[in-house]
Amino acid sequence: MRIALMSAKMGDTYDAQITQVKQYLADYLSVDILCFGNQFLMGKQQLTGNYETDLSLALDITSKEILLMRGLAKKYRVGLGFGFVEKEDNAFLYNSYVILDKEGQILHVHRSCATNWIPEGGDDHYRVGDTHGVFEIRGLKLAIASFGDLEYMDNIVKLNEISPDAVIWPITLKFNPTEWRNEGLNDLANQLKILKPSVLLVNSFSEDDSASGGAYLFTDGNVIKELPLGNMGILIVSDAELRN
Repeated sequence: MRIALMSAKMGDTYDAQITQVKQYLADYLSVDILCFGNQFLMGKQQLTGNYETDLSLALDITSKEILLMRGLAKKYRVGLGFGFVEKEDNAFLYNSYVILDKEGQILHVHRSCATNWIPEGGDDHYRVGDTHGVFEIRGLKLAIASFGDLEYMDNIVKLNEISPDAVIWPITLKFNPTEWRNEGLNDLANQLKILKPSVLLVNSFSEDDSASGGAYLFTDGNVIKELPLGNMGILIVSDAELRN
């Protein structure tokens, strides 16, 4: 079992992001799943806090873009994980992360349980989820913690209770490498010490500094493996590394 954490570039459109995923899939058939970052499918498109504008950017789970991603997973027989802003019943908005299996079926959808994804000015149309769940890929039990979920003790307690082998954490980090090494990394590692499962952090990369790239494997708050922040690239983690 091999998971590829994809610190991939944030492009300008949905089409650009989907094309990029297709290119990666053609090159990485030796892994079981490619996991991209928080709101990756949106690329550089940013939420504004204006509900009508943001609603027009959001996707429902049956949208053309999600169907195209499902088709790619099935064609290349590789699982996919990626973040997007989900609209439900053409009304409520969620910061969501979907997992597709190698048949292109939706295996799991997680909605951020923390409010800090909501843009300034966002009203009660912007919602949060209320649960974390476990899904399995080739016998490995996984869960998702989107964006700010792990900043709240209640969410950490829930994840410890459901006891996955690892938590995939798509996040948006904005640090310069010096600040990250001197302060940000240590603060985050200390935060993760109370989380029992290993953590697979994946951060997208943007040339406008809205996301600083990098990917990490943490166990007991310690960095086990890394693609250092400030870099675009891929970190591959095996199930053996998660279970040790």
